[in-house]
Amino acid sequence: MSRITADPGAGARVPAGGKLSSVDALISRVLRWGILVSAAVILAGVGLFIAHGGVRAILLTPAQVPAGAEQDPRSLRVVLDALLPPQPAAVTDAGLLLLMVTPVVSVGISVVAFAVRRDWLYVALAGFVFTMLMVGFAIGRA
Repeated sequence: MSRITADPGAGARVPAGGKLSSVDALISRVLRWGILVSAAVILAGVGLFIAHGGVRAILLTPAQVPAGAEQDPRSLRVVLDALLPPQPAAVTDAGLLLLMVTPVVSVGISVVAFAVRRDWLYVALAGFVFTMLMVGFAIGRA
């Protein structure tokens, strides 16, 4: 039986040896990099807002909002089409989409990892969570 210790600074429980399993490390990297990349993309979009509308664009007064920024994208295709040439709203939308996809990818990795370990109860639970996320995306799109 392995002893579990808590690192008060990290807020997460890790084995006494201090090493995570390869799957846990992969999920950790996916979450960390997903958040960092999405934050960078969102900040780039804010930078584009400022470049197109000046510092007043941060305040988002109606006269300073770039064209199309007030509309919510209806599909991934709309966001991708608006990225070339990059429009500020499309860049921030892409960053938000990356942020939303990050935990979904980690749940998908968990399903595969549990299946490889043949831990069928957790495959079923993680699969259920993954399915509910996909249903939520489908319902949200409709």
